[in-house]
Parts: sequence; C-alpha cells; structure tokens
Amino acid sequence: MYPLTKLYAQKMFRLKLIYIFFACFFTASFFYAFLISTPQMEELLNINIRIVGRENFPEFMMRFYVGTVGILFNVFLLTLFICEEDRSKILYQPLLHGESRNRMIQSKAYVSISMSIIFVLLTAIINYTTAFMRWGYKIFETTAIIRTIEKYLLSGIYMSCITLGIIVLCICTRNTWKTILGVIIYMLIDAFISNSNILFLQKIWIGYYLNLWTFSYEYQKIPLKEILPGIFVMALYGIIFYQISLCRTEKIDF
Repeated sequence: MYPLTKLYAQKMFRLKLIYIFFACFFTASFFYAFLISTPQMEELLNINIRIVGRENFPEFMMRFYVGTVGILFNVFLLTLFICEEDRSKILYQPLLHGESRNRMIQSKAYVSISMSIIFVLLTAIINYTTAFMRWGYKIFETTAIIRTIEKYLLSGIYMSCITLGIIVLCICTRNTWKTILGVIIYMLIDAFISNSNILFLQKIWIGYYLNLWTFSYEYQKIPLKEILPGIFVMALYGIIFYQISLCRTEKIDF
C-alpha cells in the first residue's frame, strides 16, 4: 500500500490551495500580532494585551485554526481530494495499481490524518514565528511553551478524528456541498453541546474536550484527568469513523 500512499501524498501536497491558505494565515497572524497591541484594537476587541500577548499569543491564536478555520479548510481540501475524484469516476477504480477500494481509502485516510497533524504543527510554527517577530525572545517562557505545544498536539489528535469524520461524510454523501453542509451542522451542534449543561452528553461528545482544553484551561496546564478521557473519546470516534468509511466504501454499487 506504500506506493499508493506515496502517490496520494504527492497529489495532496500539489494542491495550490494549501500554500495559498497558509500564506494567508501567516499574513493574518502577523498583522494580528501587531494590531492587538494598539489601544484602539484592545478596546474594540475587548482584550487585554498583557494576557493574550507575548508567550500566550500562540495559544490565543490556536483557537482560530482548530475551532473553526482549520475544520472548514480541511473540508474544502478533502472534498477536492475525495468528492471531486468520485465525481470524475477515478476514486473507486479497484484495479488502480492492483489495489482494492478499501486499500485505496485506507491510503487516503493515512495521508489525510498525517496532513491534519502536519497542518496543526505548521500553525504552531506560524504563530510562534509571528509572535517572535512582534515580542522577540519574551515568548520563550519555558512553562508557557510546554503548555502550548501540549495543547497543539492534543488539537492534532482532535483534527485527525474530525478528518476521518469528514472522509465518512464524503463517502456517504458523495457530494461536495452536502459534505460542507454536514460539517457546518456538526459545528453548530458542537457549539450547542459544549455550551449546554447536559453533562452526560458533553462527556461522550468529541468536540467537548477540545473546547474544555481551549477555553476552560486557557493559559493553564491541563490536568491529566481531563486529558485521558478526551483522548479516549476522540480515539473511539476515530476508530468508528474509520470502520464506517471502509464498510461504506465496500458497499458502494456502481
């Protein structure tokens, strides 16, 4: 399966959308780092630069990518990667390189998961780069760096599971716009559950733990008792999404 995985990886990283997106993200992060330092922007955004600036800036910016922007970016990317290939009748050709449909989807899943983790880490690099350009060596406070990188790694796990969920949507709907609509509905449900008082529902919801880590423990170390259940729930969703994608692929009737 390695040649197929390598082929899909090369195809994924030839997409110009990736480089355009991260160029825009770098530009936005750079200007944001400087704009929030002005009294006018502090008042307009109702923020305290002494809290969200310096060593806390990369963590502050993480919420914009992982919470909304990154998910929408992934869904656009994956619909190009899966739905558009399906529409052009080249996605499920079982004889391509002598591989079965399931092995082709497995390869795409491996590439997509790796892509999600790389993108989260790249976001961290961009945010630290722009923070360094604004505040210099003041951002390299050891405790803050360890805490922030830990949160980026946890966000990478979340984004990987969400990526598998988007793949399931792509395979089940076989339509770009239906997939995008499904992700938007997920984000609305996620916001409702995370802000509700239904504790049982929150504890079994994939997005609850990311919101807990990002907002309830913002600029604080996350206790281990809050990390382990979150990783378990996310991993469980990831396994379920992965198995559904394989089963659904096998049942597709041309």
